[in-house]
Amino acid sequence: MLELKHLKTLTTLAKTGSLQAAALELCVTQSALSHQLGQLEQRLGQRLFQRKSQPLQFTASGQALLELAQRVLPDVTHTLRQLQQPGDANATLVLSVECHACFHWILPALRLYRQQNPALTITLSHEIEHDAVTSLLTGELDIVLTTDLRHADKLQLYPLFELELVLLVSPDHPLAQAEQITPALLQHEVILSYPIPAERQDLFRCFMPDLSFKGQLKAVAQGSQIVQLVAAGQGIAALPRWMAEPFASQGLLVSKTLGTAGLWRPMYLLHRPNQAPASALAALAEVFRQAAPESTRPVQLPK
Repeated sequence: MLELKHLKTLTTLAKTGSLQAAALELCVTQSALSHQLGQLEQRLGQRLFQRKSQPLQFTASGQALLELAQRVLPDVTHTLRQLQQPGDANATLVLSVECHACFHWILPALRLYRQQNPALTITLSHEIEHDAVTSLLTGELDIVLTTDLRHADKLQLYPLFELELVLLVSPDHPLAQAEQITPALLQHEVILSYPIPAERQDLFRCFMPDLSFKGQLKAVAQGSQIVQLVAAGQGIAALPRWMAEPFASQGLLVSKTLGTAGLWRPMYLLHRPNQAPASALAALAEVFRQAAPESTRPVQLPK
């Protein structure tokens, strides 16, 4: 009656706060997700959440299942890893990236790391994780790359580099001709972004934290889709400069520096304490630093 996919769906709903965002993260249609949940409610004979609430609110029954999922899923993940690596549960660590524009340089970096450190296997989770830090804390993931230091007091970190977020607009968008991009210019725009709350997005929390945004925020699952929609004039977006360069060179879109000095964000490698030998993780961090795109720069640590 109750399957692991149902538990995964409930945890995703809790993370994203809406059916639409959860469907994007799970790579299913919203109607298919709603149908799956409707069937589960019919089998249980109980409502699990209030569908018209924003953000989504679980009923008492839904909250009970959510708490079950949060207990069970990490144990399932841990046991499966043990079965995959009998006698050596720490031989494989799972890495995820909250910045999905990073995959093109991470894959060669992981290949190089495996050649240099064959004793420790790092596998890349290809599931879309927009709240990977939470999954790291619950044990579903082992290593996370992110610019958002949530729960840093519970984790260990390695600074990697700083990436620059630039504003992407279509060539015929009025902002393409702007001499300088200020927060006020974005106040009424349609902004395309990953399906995460605005308060967790670098554009909102670091570039326009004091602005009352009156535009529209549209959730899009992957960076490649965001770029295509920007080029088609469906909105604007803030993405790493390395994503913009190939398309800007072809005249498909225009990249604009945010503010006068640009919006630079540090990228970190996070892991749980005692997750693996410190020397192995330090070596992984160094490989990532060396593999960083050319448009990045060394991290400027606070004094």
